[in-house]
Amino acid sequence: MKTFQLSILLFILFSCKKENIYYYSDNKTIKDSTVIRFVDEELEKLKIDTKEKNLKIYTTLDSTSYKSNLDSIRNKIFDSSLNYNLKPEDKKAFDEWFREKIIVVDNSTRKVVNFYSSFKTKKYDRNDLSMGGLRKIIRIGSALYKNSNFEISENYLANYPSQVISGKDLEISQEEVQFLSNFNINNLNTKGYFYNYIPYLDAIKILQTYNGGLLKQPSVIEKVLINEKMVYLKKDNPRKIFDTKSLEKIWHLFSYQKKYSFGAFKNQLTNTQNLIFFGTNSDHYMIINDGKYTYFIYIFGTVITNLDKKEYKIILPQIFKRVEIKYYNAIRK
Repeated sequence: MKTFQLSILLFILFSCKKENIYYYSDNKTIKDSTVIRFVDEELEKLKIDTKEKNLKIYTTLDSTSYKSNLDSIRNKIFDSSLNYNLKPEDKKAFDEWFREKIIVVDNSTRKVVNFYSSFKTKKYDRNDLSMGGLRKIIRIGSALYKNSNFEISENYLANYPSQVISGKDLEISQEEVQFLSNFNINNLNTKGYFYNYIPYLDAIKILQTYNGGLLKQPSVIEKVLINEKMVYLKKDNPRKIFDTKSLEKIWHLFSYQKKYSFGAFKNQLTNTQNLIFFGTNSDHYMIINDGKYTYFIYIFGTVITNLDKKEYKIILPQIFKRVEIKYYNAIRK
């Protein structure tokens, strides 16, 4: 009798337990903790408290997984690194610390359609990037936003620098501050681009605006229900930023850069319209537009061999342009 009563009590407890449910765009339930963390970050921006249980969150994300494709590339990166400064005994540290994050956004709808992260815990996760790598891109936009007749050397973006540049060239002008405010990027430290960080989706938003001239916020959340009541529904508020003449100049600059900075990879970049690559010894970023989608690829390329002693090994930075193009082709839709 007691066993029966205990069973009834447990049934009632579990039946009353409220949990949030996350859905892919095909209504499959999201179980991946890295995806849920990404969605929660976007919910926080919408001021939706995920601690308030019984939420139903419908996302724009596709349930397709590319993990097996990406794991294959990871293994090849480790094998190649054995020819440089890694050793076979570093495999465990490599698996623990070598990390990627990939975001794919539809250029037309600006819906985030794919997300992948190998950052298993929040502690060392990456969510934003230094604006230093976008410095030239921003300055092009700032100039052409105000004046479509502004002349920019066609090789301005070629050999896009990844190194830190010192001096006045790093400062953010008031014109650039005003331009960035269009993207809701504010409260900047104007002493230098490298002092400022923006979320990955903001970096994608800037590049997508350059591709079509239309500013529209990339979205992850389609709608949110609490106790079956709608509390959020995505709305678009697109705004034209660049006129046709400015866009033509931007496209020409990207085209020149692709030809002269990525010419060695032309066979791997078929039907790709434009792309940029930037970063540091540890952090490597590539943003690629194939016309239909924009692909954001981030790799943390430092292997921590002893965290307590702060000992680490850096995977050869020169390989990452080629590596990220491989990631792009592995997930291309």
